[in-house]
Amino acid sequence: MRLTLPIYHTIEKKRSANKTILLGLNWFRNAYHFEQNNVKQAYHELVHSQVGDSRFDQFTIQYLLFYKNSVCDPANIIALVEKFLLDALQSTNTIPNDTVKYHLGSSWEVAGQDTINPRVEIAIKEIK
Repeated sequence: MRLTLPIYHTIEKKRSANKTILLGLNWFRNAYHFEQNNVKQAYHELVHSQVGDSRFDQFTIQYLLFYKNSVCDPANIIALVEKFLLDALQSTNTIPNDTVKYHLGSSWEVAGQDTINPRVEIAIKEIK
C-alpha cells in the first residue's frame, strides 16, 4: 500500500493569523495539547481516506521524504509522521497493533527537495 502525507499543516487561529507548521517533534514538544490533537486528527483523516479496506498482520514501512527547506531535520519529521500514521492505521483496523509483534521495522531516506509539494511518501509492505 502507498500513501502520501504532507509535512506542513496550517493551523487555523480564531484570534490571530493562521500558522503553518512543519510537522516534527520540535513542534509537537512545544505545542499546546489541543493543537497537537487537532493536527493528529487531521492526519488521521488523511490516512483514513487513503487506506481503503487494506489489512496487514505483520508489516514494514518505508518513508521517502521530499523536503521544502534543506535545514529541516528528517528524523524529527519522520518520527512524528510515523506516530500519527501508526495510530491512524490502528484506528481503521488496517493493522492490529504497532507492537514489535506486527511492526517489524521502518526505514527512511531523503528523496529530494520539492518546494511546491513537500511530503512523505509511504510504502507499507506486508510480511507473509
